[in-house]
Amino acid sequence: MPSSDVKVVNVLARVSIVIVALSILCGAILTSLLVPEEAQAIPAFARKYDVNCTACHTAPPILNAFGQRFLENGYQLPGTEDGGITGKKKLGDLNLDDVNQYLAFRLVGNVTSSWSFKQQNPPGADAGVVENKTEFTFPENFVLFAGGTVAQNIGFMAELGHDVEGGETEVERGFVTFNNLGSHDLAHLRVGKFDPSAFSSYATVRQQLNDVGESQTSCSGTFVPCSYNRVGLSPSAFATKFYGLYDRSGTYLSPFASSLYNSGGETGADIHGRPFGDWLLYQIGVLNGANEPFGDSNKGKDVYGMIRFDYAQSNYFSANISGFVYQGHSNAKVQTQEDVNWNRYGGSARATYKMVDVYAAFAIDKINKTPTGMAGLFDSTASGLTIGADTYVTSKTLVSLRYDNLDAGGMRDQRTSASFIGVQAKYYLRSNVAIFARNDFNLRQSEGGDTAARNLRNAFFSGIDVIF
Repeated sequence: MPSSDVKVVNVLARVSIVIVALSILCGAILTSLLVPEEAQAIPAFARKYDVNCTACHTAPPILNAFGQRFLENGYQLPGTEDGGITGKKKLGDLNLDDVNQYLAFRLVGNVTSSWSFKQQNPPGADAGVVENKTEFTFPENFVLFAGGTVAQNIGFMAELGHDVEGGETEVERGFVTFNNLGSHDLAHLRVGKFDPSAFSSYATVRQQLNDVGESQTSCSGTFVPCSYNRVGLSPSAFATKFYGLYDRSGTYLSPFASSLYNSGGETGADIHGRPFGDWLLYQIGVLNGANEPFGDSNKGKDVYGMIRFDYAQSNYFSANISGFVYQGHSNAKVQTQEDVNWNRYGGSARATYKMVDVYAAFAIDKINKTPTGMAGLFDSTASGLTIGADTYVTSKTLVSLRYDNLDAGGMRDQRTSASFIGVQAKYYLRSNVAIFARNDFNLRQSEGGDTAARNLRNAFFSGIDVIF
């Protein structure tokens, strides 16, 4: 068959997969409109305020309009400034029986992980070996949450996570909020380690399809490129996107890991508020340089701004759209060990109708100050697109679908774009115990062991999510 015909067949195959997936989603959405509404959630705040979890959540961890306003108001009920202590005990008067109003934990992981891929080999080597691999991996992560209010208009959140496989424990988020500064909803200040994108239409830490990291084959030394057996499965709009990019310590940055404005935890301070009413939310922030584990090795800081427009906030329907700009200052390095400015511009949108959530995010990453010695070797622009939807097909069964496309940048001899579709079904045994099954499909043609982004054919996961 001529090569042109092969390309046409491959394109038609990918289009067919997308059409089938969208057809499944449309059927699920139509079914969901006929079933009763029910949702589950992390119970810490529900215990404190004695409310049902559906007050803040549609499909947890996804927040509804009320839950978003609760988050914006520093863990105080929307429209209030009393710290949630009206008719309750103050934090200093708590006894052990009251701690459950401030603490919660989560044990989550894939019980089984099945991979079908070709091992990546260096250029010029023999083709990669096909590997169909199934592993028992539970538990993968244990998270302890502490959050609430300590006084009027002063809230806090701390999230301590333990990576079972890596044996590492770290504070993934930890910050204090000072709320309603000046006047109600004029300005709320966060200080600490937080998710910058928490108030955008597509929050990084609130996803149904959790991130699955890549598998490295070699990555040692400073300013040494890493090679991978398997690509990472995270939203492409949030990913690093560049091959051959390093943090300021010289550690290689995975093209598939979340970074910049869409990182799960960066250290800094930001201000957000609604000075003109419910229809507009602003956010302005400053952070240490991207991917700084602690402190800041760079005198300069990264700054960002976001605006979100809310078009509806009814009980059954809500919609919003947001755009952001993130400007980095010498926040990354290239192989010549020279600093570059790594910037990101993007937008996201979300619409919710009853128990159906549809959302999308698109981001363009740009490397400025590219050294002259890298001219012609380094592509300074990359982009990522993520489209997803979640819907309840029964009162206890949630179906999620996500499409990702990554147009990678960076070293031209390394970069490889990627496209994936992920499908997940999640069944709630109880309001705080769920089991799930997930499958991710590669929509790109295999390249015979030359690159991880194309080698992975599909990955299947089954696991459990327990929250108390």
